[in-house]
Amino acid sequence: MYKILIIDTDFENVNMMEHFLRREGYKVLTAFTVRDAVLHLEKNTPDLCIIDTTASGLDGLGLCRKIRATAHTANLPVLLTGQNVHFSVTSALEAGGDDYISKPFALRELAARMRAHLRRVSGNLNDGMPMLRILPETQTIFINDREVTLTQVEFELISFLCRKPNQLHRTEDLLTGVWQYPRGSGDAALVRNHVRNLRRKIEEDPERPAIIQSRHGRGYAIRASIRIEGAVAFTS
Repeated sequence: MYKILIIDTDFENVNMMEHFLRREGYKVLTAFTVRDAVLHLEKNTPDLCIIDTTASGLDGLGLCRKIRATAHTANLPVLLTGQNVHFSVTSALEAGGDDYISKPFALRELAARMRAHLRRVSGNLNDGMPMLRILPETQTIFINDREVTLTQVEFELISFLCRKPNQLHRTEDLLTGVWQYPRGSGDAALVRNHVRNLRRKIEEDPERPAIIQSRHGRGYAIRASIRIEGAVAFTS
């Protein structure tokens, strides 16, 4: 589970981001002063920082420079926020920020930018494989930065396949594990139809699936970098 540190003096804004990011499957740390932020950085090093640069009484740019000058946080992704004025953007990037997002911003845009920077530093784009993120709490999945809306059964099916990626799962095992049919019962066409629907939603080319792969007579397997947020995380 990724840890995100939010540094801002606006309680309402912090609470809004914290609630949203927790629902997205992140662990969220908050700081309202530079001192508290430094304590977090020393004891609970996050995976990404969100720092407001224009908050009253908070030297966000100075904190960003300190992060860059400290060995164990020098490569930490830092996303800076603030009012949309030209000099703020320039100053933020010169201070070492990886990105700048103007207030007010859409939370979905914030999350998309975060994922891009987290993937960049985590190496989850190895071998050109897509990134598949599963959020059990909200029953949501993302293929790279794209959110995919699934039915209950589709979500349970892809979650089952992702528990053991790169391993072939026989149709009989899926009927038992996902649909809870007694072994030896159930219709194989049920699995085929749901796999076909899943491919239409998550594959770039459903006719040439790269994520949900199959071997005739042997079953289905997932090929992707997988992260289950808010649960035990693993990467294939």
